[in-house]
Amino acid sequence: MAEGLLRMTKRQAQSKSIKVQAESKKAESKKTESKKAETKTKKTETKSKKTEPNKTETKKAQTKTNKSNSGQTKSGQSKSGQSKAGKSDLSRSEISQSKLSKSGLSGAAVPKAGRAQAREIMDALLSLYPDSACELVFASDFQLLIAVILSAQCTDQQVNRVTEKLYARFPDAKALAEADLEEIKAIIKPTGYFNAKANNIQNCARMLITKYGGKVPQSVEELTILPGVGRKTANVVLGVLHNIPGWSVDTHVQRLSKRFGFTREEDPLKIENDLQKLFPGEDWSKLSITIIWHGRRLCYARKPACGECPLQSFCPSSEV
Repeated sequence: MAEGLLRMTKRQAQSKSIKVQAESKKAESKKTESKKAETKTKKTETKSKKTEPNKTETKKAQTKTNKSNSGQTKSGQSKSGQSKAGKSDLSRSEISQSKLSKSGLSGAAVPKAGRAQAREIMDALLSLYPDSACELVFASDFQLLIAVILSAQCTDQQVNRVTEKLYARFPDAKALAEADLEEIKAIIKPTGYFNAKANNIQNCARMLITKYGGKVPQSVEELTILPGVGRKTANVVLGVLHNIPGWSVDTHVQRLSKRFGFTREEDPLKIENDLQKLFPGEDWSKLSITIIWHGRRLCYARKPACGECPLQSFCPSSEV
């Protein structure tokens, strides 16, 4: 009996030992799985951390792109409404693209108004301003030339007030060439840009004496050699003094030529070329002055008086 009891006790002890070992193995297995899970979690977190900078960079890139697009939009808007002083207030009140589209203006270099439509507009302008003429006051070819140089970015009325004083002191090329530069500046200051203009008109007077014997030349090529004289000034002088045809593409002619659909160009020389295609040469000087009159009286750079304009029924840019 005692031996039997001993055997049973040993078996029970062995059985318990086996159970304990099994439970120990299970516990170790769970620990191992837990460690594996922790390792996976750490790896996932590491990957996530690596990915986050990329997301940040992506957000930064998107922000830059949005800013860039916004800048481009602002730039585009700025350009469409940009003022071009000197070359000139051309764009201060440009026609909207929708109006251009309605009028059939495509933006091509060749004017889309067509000769018939262009002629209709010009005939209406000539009827509206039958007495259109140069409004500068002068007593000689030299005085007209100087007045036109001074008229850049200035009204004719202001120029006339200034030249009355200027010519009282320096009536001809010789007198102006020998004048004190500071005195010239003081007199012409109300016309604006007086430092540059004073230098130009005095040097122009000196070149007239040394190169042309004090006389104003009668060709665009010779005139544009003179300081302060470009094609616009040359064409005004030749048209007024000698009835030599030419387009005087100033700020008004630039602006109105685009509004009427005569051109889609920005450069004065290209605008002049387009206008030459539409109208006969003998009319160029008269048409230039007539367009300038309309620009001064109704078709303003800002807020054109379309409601008062007789051309509003067929003008492609009418805001009525």
